[in-house]
Amino acid sequence: MEQYTLFAKVYDRMMDNIPYEEWEQYLLKLLFRHHIKPCSSITELGCGTGNMSMLLQADGFEVTGIDISKDMLLVAEEKNLSDTYCKDNDLTPITYIYSDMRDFTLTDKQDAVISVCDSVNYLTTEEDLYMTMASVRKVLKKNGVFVFDLKTEFFYSEVLGHRTFREKRRAYTSVWENSYDRENRIHEYRLKFRYKDGHNWREHAELHKQHPFTAEEIKNAALRAGFAGGAAYDAFTFDKPRKNSERIYIVLFNRLK
Repeated sequence: MEQYTLFAKVYDRMMDNIPYEEWEQYLLKLLFRHHIKPCSSITELGCGTGNMSMLLQADGFEVTGIDISKDMLLVAEEKNLSDTYCKDNDLTPITYIYSDMRDFTLTDKQDAVISVCDSVNYLTTEEDLYMTMASVRKVLKKNGVFVFDLKTEFFYSEVLGHRTFREKRRAYTSVWENSYDRENRIHEYRLKFRYKDGHNWREHAELHKQHPFTAEEIKNAALRAGFAGGAAYDAFTFDKPRKNSERIYIVLFNRLK
């Protein structure tokens, strides 16, 4: 079952509770704290419909967006090239690329690579994480950084668990069924939704799988990929992660050892 296909058509409406502007401000603080200057080059992995990449673009960064869903990229490109966004604000369009984060290349080296909204949790093995980090390091400039967030096992097991969420709005209805396999550390959520497409209603279902990584797994993958050091934060703070952190941010440094 493919992910983020027809879901792309309603994604922005269903995720309108995410405070992207606040998340971007925290991301900027992380980048500046680790010596990434304004107007640098940034690539976003798992850019989805482009909400974060367009905020960074509006703040002067040279942005590239990468995603494995063609449907999400089509939405992102349409939004970014609209008269009300890109042209009216005299912005250079974002370059969007269809690619797997585990194996991607870029023509130009980047000052930073980022991944937010738990896109990295879609990697389900430590080998996947290593491959992503290795691909990232190849495109980073010296002293560049890789910044990404992760939902934690505490979040999957204690906050989501086996809960089901239902939402009904004028243009769509949705059901999210969650389950967490503690032994294999795999979280599944089954998404079923109906949405209005013109005068007709369409139905769609997707199965999503995510995986929490331990500190040891992150460290091992980063060292294997050649990163020289890093930092970890409880999300939206500069505090160390806690046992009950629901989301953490990792910053990896591409420095000479």
